[in-house]
Amino acid sequence: MKFYLIFLTSFLIGLSGAISPGPLLAITIEQTIKRNYKAGPLIIIGHSILELLMITFLIIGFGETLKKEIVRSYLNIFGGFFLIFFGFLTLISIKKINFSYSKTSYCNYSLIFKGIFVSLSNPYWTIWWVTIGIVYLSFALPYGFFGVFLFFFGHISSDFLWYSFVSYSLYKSKKLIKEKYLNYLSVFLGFFLICFGIFLISKVRPHKFI
Repeated sequence: MKFYLIFLTSFLIGLSGAISPGPLLAITIEQTIKRNYKAGPLIIIGHSILELLMITFLIIGFGETLKKEIVRSYLNIFGGFFLIFFGFLTLISIKKINFSYSKTSYCNYSLIFKGIFVSLSNPYWTIWWVTIGIVYLSFALPYGFFGVFLFFFGHISSDFLWYSFVSYSLYKSKKLIKEKYLNYLSVFLGFFLICFGIFLISKVRPHKFI
């Protein structure tokens, strides 16, 4: 496979996953409403750090461990409770949201950590990497470090492109959308995170822990 094809196909595969609705998109929208257009790129920096660690783990042989059902069950429980907690935080903080374009300084590190923890809390992210991700990584590995780099760079480029676009578009539209509708959207996102967390926990089979 040509080097440019490694990048291009990795970008397109990553984009197909990036545009799928999920907790990461919900958090990006919610934080953009609260803050500004920088939310998307900063959240994806955290997401990218976690993906780099995942690629490292897969290369050194943790792929089979992550495929075990008991591991996925623990991920479901951890992720489910984390998303429920995050959903409640979203709901109780709605009245404190400042919809104006103030120059208040926010801690960028908090958004980076949100990108890490929200990605980690979604077991479907892990499943994607130990199925589709590990297969595609096997195509890049024979080309050495440069092949893996192109695979990783193509993959995260799609995330940065999509989530930056979402964040910037929403930020620019805040002037056109009434505040009460942004509140409604925040309420919906909070309940979405709670429901998704409950769904993840409900997928766990208790006998797997016996």
